[in-house]
Amino acid sequence: MAKREKVKTIGIIGAGRFGTGAARELVRLGHEVMLVDRDPEALQPLADLCHTAVGNAESIEFLTEAGFKNVDAVVVAIGDNETSSNHATINCKDFGLYVVAKAMHVRHGKILERLGADRVVYPEYDSGIRLARLLTRSSILEMIELYEEVFMMELQAGGNLLNHTLAQLNLPRKYGVQVVLIVRENRTVFPVSATDTIREGDKLVCIGASESLNQIARQCL
Repeated sequence: MAKREKVKTIGIIGAGRFGTGAARELVRLGHEVMLVDRDPEALQPLADLCHTAVGNAESIEFLTEAGFKNVDAVVVAIGDNETSSNHATINCKDFGLYVVAKAMHVRHGKILERLGADRVVYPEYDSGIRLARLLTRSSILEMIELYEEVFMMELQAGGNLLNHTLAQLNLPRKYGVQVVLIVRENRTVFPVSATDTIREGDKLVCIGASESLNQIARQCL
């Protein structure tokens, strides 16, 4: 019997597009969200989905009252004020929390790292990379970074991959890429086995290094 993932409580500071997008997805995945922003109107659309509080995250007293000391992790999603982002990051690190912080540019990202952010993200930059990959590799449906230099790619099977078993393709040895899941029509093949044959119309979910995954994508054209 599959073990149910522990429900986490995630604090999000900033109710812009990035913050609300993260909040909606976390709620969809079954987690609890504490969302704060200075603007009550920005919080209104999420009021029925998660806990909300109006206030200034530069104030450690406000974050304490909002319950941020008790969350599992924090996303600092402030996108229009570097000073507020920096102070919010410092406050959350003072609580001993795991902090993911949104950077507005590379210099800001370096500052956030020095302030103790555990992970710095560049949403606009990452979206641009993803768009470029989608435009130049028609077989790539999605590609996200799981960890440093480790990516997960969903691609449309085609070309040299079709009508071969995973054992025949031997992607782990040739490219260092692992197929972890196959989406076939309205069902999912998981876990995969060496005898599974790649068919036309299959979508493959693979894990590996960026360049290796792009080599596989070229095989599908």
